[in-house]
Amino acid sequence: MKSIVVSLAVLSAVLSTGCTLPSSQPMVDRAQVGVVQTLDLGKVVRVRNVVIDGERTILGLSGGGSLGAAATYPGAGAGAGDYVVQAAAGIVGAVAGSAVEEAATRKPAQELTILLDSGSTVILVQETEDGVFKEGDRVQVNSGGWGQATVRIAIN
Repeated sequence: MKSIVVSLAVLSAVLSTGCTLPSSQPMVDRAQVGVVQTLDLGKVVRVRNVVIDGERTILGLSGGGSLGAAATYPGAGAGAGDYVVQAAAGIVGAVAGSAVEEAATRKPAQELTILLDSGSTVILVQETEDGVFKEGDRVQVNSGGWGQATVRIAIN
């Protein structure tokens, strides 16, 4: 019975995260439609590789806690001491699950220092999924309007 409850909890957590179908085109949030952004051109003058810290959500915490507690499930006729061990294992599992989730969701990024054509200098941290930048790259910096600024290689 306990395994059915745990299985249903895991299935519920997976389904609640939502599913999206992949797209061959870049996805744009609906909130971005019709919103003006500012575009500045410039040159990358410094690049520093960094790591964006991962997420710590209830999924890692509760999943680790459930697995820790389930691993020490005492069974029928167990004494009070067994429940203390089970509770302690649940706490240790929660801490471990949270740490594993944080490590698994870290992302490589770059801190870019950009000298804009206007003479201003900006610094921006960006995930490297859009490409790896190097000093001297001519870039465009999109900012304002709908959220986070982004940097892309400028089209000449």
